Amino acid sequence: MPADDPDGFGLGYEELDQNGNLVPGTFQDIVPFDHSVVTVCLPLAPGNNPVEETWELINVASEDHNFHMHQTKFRVVLPSPLDSNEAGALVDNLPIYNGGPTCDGSVTNWRSGGCAVAPVVVRIPFSQIGDFVYHCHILEHEDGGMMAHIRVVPNDAP
Repeated sequence: MPADDPDGFGLGYEELDQNGNLVPGTFQDIVPFDHSVVTVCLPLAPGNNPVEETWELINVASEDHNFHMHQTKFRVVLPSPLDSNEAGALVDNLPIYNGGPTCDGSVTNWRSGGCAVAPVVVRIPFSQIGDFVYHCHILEHEDGGMMAHIRVVPNDAP
């Protein structure tokens, strides 16, 4: 929920390094979708081979969402794939359950412990160059701004 519109929808974003530390300058608070803003830009691996990213999806709202990504599928890492019917299969959407009534849709509340919700961890193999989106697959949420723009670019390294 964007801070300036408690009835709206949006997505936030931040990057962590391999040690779990916030990468400075990457935090973006929850905002509605703006088609002119590229939220994530990542290069393919050297030789323009596929690159795999690990993402933590955290629902800080008091209602469920359904994460969906275009142009690629992903694997659920946590909760364990054995906890679901997917058992490690590639999927393109995933329910992200709410954290309960104490979750008010704000990152501040989640960071302070007021919204105790565990992340869902996915591994995403990116192999196609181009622009596409990820969003909540609940139409009202998507139309309300719960979407982000991702760009996959060629890797110029030999």
